[in-house]
Amino acid sequence: MRLTPSDAARLFGIHRATLYRHMAAGRLSWVLEPNGSRALDMSELIRCYGEPPSPATPSATPATPTPGDDATPATERLLAELVELTRHQGEELRRLREEVATLRRLPPPPGPDQGHQEEPPAAAQEAGSDPHGFRSLARALFKGQDED
Repeated sequence: MRLTPSDAARLFGIHRATLYRHMAAGRLSWVLEPNGSRALDMSELIRCYGEPPSPATPSATPATPTPGDDATPATERLLAELVELTRHQGEELRRLREEVATLRRLPPPPGPDQGHQEEPPAAAQEAGSDPHGFRSLARALFKGQDED
């Protein structure tokens, strides 16, 4: 398909003077028609400028695809799995939010200023001043150093 420089400029959205400048520089090849006018091959225009930004004719406009036109059974299966996964995640999120709300309603744990302290074990009570056994551990460690 051959176009005049004016038609090509309109189709590709470039200035006609740019086309003539590229033709004069040898960047864009053209042919001389029998009536003496210049003509540009569409393939040559695409080579230089790429695909035109707008279709050449209104009939060349592709139909707007509707959802599901290009869906294959595998695509539809994956979509169904994603929908199911999203539903499960929504349910789990709802359960977790309910659990957080329940935990927020619980009374706070008693602190040291509220007088709640655990009773020390019987062996620690007998030791008196060493409820956790740290002093006896320290004595054993230092005793081992004295022997060295």
